[in-house]
Amino acid sequence: MAPIVILIRHGEALHNITDEWALPDPSLTEKGIDQCKALPAKLEPNFPFTKDECRIVVSPLRRTLQTAQHSLQWLRDRGVPTEVRAEWQETTNYPCDIGDDPSIIKDEWPDLDFSNLDPIYPQKIGLYENSEDAFQRRASFARDWLSKRPEKCIVVVTHSGFLKRLVKGSKYQNLEYRTYELVEDSGGFKLNEIDRDIAS
Repeated sequence: MAPIVILIRHGEALHNITDEWALPDPSLTEKGIDQCKALPAKLEPNFPFTKDECRIVVSPLRRTLQTAQHSLQWLRDRGVPTEVRAEWQETTNYPCDIGDDPSIIKDEWPDLDFSNLDPIYPQKIGLYENSEDAFQRRASFARDWLSKRPEKCIVVVTHSGFLKRLVKGSKYQNLEYRTYELVEDSGGFKLNEIDRDIAS
């Protein structure tokens, strides 16, 4: 049975308030951290899954890693594993959407699982190139990966540009999260929204 998928856009980051796309791998703002800290009150009280039924997946960019750190620690404290995967990174090749060297981010987050991070990362080539065709192929790859997971719930921290290609609907706001059912569709899988909320 395919898992329930909770998709979360990262909290407010520096480039979101300055529109400085040349900022390399920007961090969260203080407001972004506060947004993250508000998420557990929304998500935790009625969260029905055990640590063995759940997995956290996060983009390797600094703002998504920080979002997972500040908003999902309650799950991590329960023993839910956190896996860093390149297909969930942002789409463009602006400096703000290109991650830091993996050796650096691994040192900053030693308790996260980087074992399945594509060795191509952070290069924007192949599946990660800045083209609509690559965005669509990567979205399809991500949905297929989700469909093969044994867990009952996957919590993903990612980016608005990639979410635009992954699911239908309005643009995600910072720290907005939506819950989906993954269902088979002609030629693949699609995510059907069943709920949404925002931490603020």
